[in-house]
Amino acid sequence: MANKSWEIIVAGLLLLLVAIFITSKSEENESNYEREEAVATQKATSSESNSRSKPVSNSQAVTVINVEELAEVKNLKEIEELRSLEGLEKLKDLAALIPAEAKQEIMNELNAALSELEDDSFTIDINIDDKLVFLKKEYSTTPGEWGNISPGVYAYTEEYDLSDIKDVSVQLSTGSVILIGSDNTKATLTVKASGEIAAKELLKEMVSVSGLKNGRKAEFRIHNDKSGNSNIQLQTTLTLPSTIDLVSFTDAGHIEATNFKGEVEFKTSGGHITLKELYGDITAFTQGGHIKISDSEGEASLKSLGGHLTAENFSGDLELRTSGGNIRGKKLSGGTNAFSSGGNIILQFNSVTGEIQARNGAGQIELTLPYNMNANITANGTKVDLASDFVFTGNRKKNQVIGKLGKGGDEIIAKTGYGSVQIRKNE
Repeated sequence: MANKSWEIIVAGLLLLLVAIFITSKSEENESNYEREEAVATQKATSSESNSRSKPVSNSQAVTVINVEELAEVKNLKEIEELRSLEGLEKLKDLAALIPAEAKQEIMNELNAALSELEDDSFTIDINIDDKLVFLKKEYSTTPGEWGNISPGVYAYTEEYDLSDIKDVSVQLSTGSVILIGSDNTKATLTVKASGEIAAKELLKEMVSVSGLKNGRKAEFRIHNDKSGNSNIQLQTTLTLPSTIDLVSFTDAGHIEATNFKGEVEFKTSGGHITLKELYGDITAFTQGGHIKISDSEGEASLKSLGGHLTAENFSGDLELRTSGGNIRGKKLSGGTNAFSSGGNIILQFNSVTGEIQARNGAGQIELTLPYNMNANITANGTKVDLASDFVFTGNRKKNQVIGKLGKGGDEIIAKTGYGSVQIRKNE
């Protein structure tokens, strides 16, 4: 009903502007005996708008005008009265312009619309130059309560003091979550709900939101209490101190995390996981989604049962395992253990400070290594291509390379059951 109400008000405002102009013209030309009528149309049919019509029989003349002429009402002080609900009540005065057969229905809808807006805050902006009328509803929320923030979207906000908290757990039964680390010792929780929601009061029964503290631990839970209510979408955003240790689980949603320096763990049953600017021990698992980590440092373990894994600009030890997706790494520094049952593995290293293993059941393996690489290397595949500009000593065959790069050092192992292996130099 809310959307319909705004449509009614906008339409009514335009009629009211016309009526104001009509009244002004009528008073201005009251001494004239004959009145003329101009037919108004859009610019696309402006040829009709230039035609003049016949005099009308009623005692108070009515002039219908082209909307372009509405610019002339800019000096009418009545327009200012539109900027309140009381001003909008004047729309009812247009009843005289409405055909009798439609009058009652329109008046009923207008009364209902005005009644619905009584508790709303809104602003009305009249742009005379562009001939536009804007109605903007103003939304606000009260901490700890559900509030309407846009048509069909509701939000719950709350703030918590975490100055003494070291460990935080975030659990969601449904929906996605965005986790943001900050220098503040307070946590700010925002839960947005959209979908088939008849009224915000019903959200208290549909969704439970809680934040509990116990010693140096805090737990946040967002739960859809109506398990059969799949037509409600939840989006949670939680800002936390960046130094805490964090664990976050969601049954069916995406996870995004940015700017944390402690130990973090993320798990989702079916969504994607996106990680950025993390510094510490990192664990991420998804049953069916993709995982991406970027601009991070530490020791990371990323696992997916069926999605792709991507690491970019990562420094430290990295474990990448997926059952059916591709693995891609770019600007890596450190050691890496990558495994895919049936996807390609493509890794590019700026520097290597540990062992590199890349294995898959079937697919391409491509390693791009620093130009001055010193390592022991073993590579197997249906075809193995080792760039000739490496300093290599050892045995080289079509499907196998075993030996040393440079002076030798950490192990590099690249093996595929069915596919090619390419080992290249960074340019």
